[in-house]
Amino acid sequence: MLTESVLRGFSPKCVSGLAKAQLSSVGEGDKKSWFCSEFVTDAFAKAGHPLTLAQSGWISPADLMHMRIGDVSAFKPETQLQYVGHLKPGIYIKAGRFVGLTQ
Repeated sequence: MLTESVLRGFSPKCVSGLAKAQLSSVGEGDKKSWFCSEFVTDAFAKAGHPLTLAQSGWISPADLMHMRIGDVSAFKPETQLQYVGHLKPGIYIKAGRFVGLTQ
């Protein structure tokens, strides 16, 4: 039978275990793949301009979107972003602006 004291001890362990599984931190040398938002966050940090001090694996695309000027972010931004528009790959592909792309 589950008692209240057992449940009180189990709940924090459950939450902690779930957080470790979902928000794991891989050592820098072991990193083999990234999510897009994780890649962007890592790239800015490695360039010496971190977007946030939170671990890159914790940042979602929505978190990056909310780091805009005048918005409220779940993670404290070190610098606020300014939205300038979406990339339109068709324009750049047709112009041959990608490295190694021939016309």
